[in-house]
Amino acid sequence: MAANINIISWNVRGLNCPNKSGDVKWVLRNFRCDIAILQETKMEEVNFSTAFSLWGRRSVDWLVLPSVGRSGGIVFIWDDQVLELVDSKVGTYAICGKFKSLNDDFLWGLIGVYGPNDDNLRSAFFNELKFFMSQWDIPWCLGGDFNVVRSPYERSSGGRLSSSMMEFSDFINDCGLIDPPLEGGRYTWSSHEVVPILSRIDRFLFSIEWEDHFQG
Repeated sequence: MAANINIISWNVRGLNCPNKSGDVKWVLRNFRCDIAILQETKMEEVNFSTAFSLWGRRSVDWLVLPSVGRSGGIVFIWDDQVLELVDSKVGTYAICGKFKSLNDDFLWGLIGVYGPNDDNLRSAFFNELKFFMSQWDIPWCLGGDFNVVRSPYERSSGGRLSSSMMEFSDFINDCGLIDPPLEGGRYTWSSHEVVPILSRIDRFLFSIEWEDHFQG
């Protein structure tokens, strides 16, 4: 049976702050993940010193979507004794890696996303993800901050079903992706106001082939 894969996704809202980078170090080292998807890094580049400092192990490799100034940015950081990067692509809203699991030579794709807040950019965002998945005929996993929900139920403020919600659901269905239920709560994001706005804008999606391989 294939080994499980441990993936962490986190919108870190900036890695340059010592307190935030300290929190990230603690999580990555204590949860011993195989690969991490960090969004909104606000970093234009990541070198070995930065990757090693965050990862805490010399068996580290990384892939970067640079920030635009101090806005956005995505980083993959992974254990290079567990995964080998075979190929990669970097877009506007996502980074994409074709990985080989070294325990069994299984090839699969991972897309780390940081979606736009602008409804007018949603179509370009979903088209970019579809383009990435069209490049290789392999099982897929997508994770990150999509900045959109699928239904009013996924927002504390409720509201009506919007075109963006429907477009997100259409994307998931068109690509044949599984959207697993969230465990431990209903929401993944908070505005941290006195009366906070809550929503589920962060999630993992994956193909049935990916789920079948990484059982449990």
